[in-house]
Amino acid sequence: MTTMSSHRLVLAAAIVGLYGGLATAGPLPGAIFTTDADGVIVNGNTKYESKCGLTGVWLDGGPPVNAPSTAAGLPDGEYFFQVTDPSGSKLLSTDPVNERCVIIESGIITGNCLSGTHNLRPSADAGGGVVVELCPYDDTPNNGGVYKAWMTPTGDFAGDSAEVDNRCGNGCFHGFVPASSKTDNFKVRDVRTFCINVHKDILDDKGGVSPGVDWLISIQESLGDTAELLTDKDGNAERCGLTAGFYTVSETLQGGTTVYATEVDGVQQAPSTTVNVQLKNGLKDDSVSVKFTNTPKEEPPCEKDCPK
Repeated sequence: MTTMSSHRLVLAAAIVGLYGGLATAGPLPGAIFTTDADGVIVNGNTKYESKCGLTGVWLDGGPPVNAPSTAAGLPDGEYFFQVTDPSGSKLLSTDPVNERCVIIESGIITGNCLSGTHNLRPSADAGGGVVVELCPYDDTPNNGGVYKAWMTPTGDFAGDSAEVDNRCGNGCFHGFVPASSKTDNFKVRDVRTFCINVHKDILDDKGGVSPGVDWLISIQESLGDTAELLTDKDGNAERCGLTAGFYTVSETLQGGTTVYATEVDGVQQAPSTTVNVQLKNGLKDDSVSVKFTNTPKEEPPCEKDCPK
């Protein structure tokens, strides 16, 4: 006689099959650890300089440097990862789960899943794999600056991977079940963050000025990530939570206009659709302003069959 419990087991197995991921039986073998951008393990009592970028926190798995290739390797498959506070109660990762997805081959991270979007860099680990950047994630509420990184096989994830957060009941943390997950705690220094404020003006042929509405503004980080923003009804766009580093701010010209003026913090630059900005701790303010002013293109003088 078929019981209700057996029906549930069959259903659970079908769901895992549809998910296409690895499902583990019992505790997940292997290990994960946070590293710097080169895949070098940082001592657990040392705080990372920042959350993001080349001085930030990256995730690795499998054998550490100088370890045998079989040591601490994770089972092959696809894995989701997340960042929480140390207790796991507060999710700090801010993008959908399926964008936090990597592939494990021969026990180490080798790349992103098809849906994965996080930055990758070559790792110094024993297998020559890659490390994945944990950012983006919010600041921890922990007074000691402690965070927890998690990794779990996609087949053991309990929830909808298209969502950022998933409620999954007691003993489960945002879709991650401890028995089928690996974790590693890390610390980050209190890091100053900045905003880049962009304003767009349109100067008409009579000298009048109006805000540029719905203009595409791009802010590119030194690692290559680009945020694309649209100016609001007042011609403004803002990107915050940025750490020290170099950024490229650019506008996309709309038809019939050309660059008239470009400013950074009120200082005139050579007119251009692109300007480089450095955010650093020595800045007086926590924000840098960029202003683009455009004007209609002048029509070339008529030379033939001109209207009278």
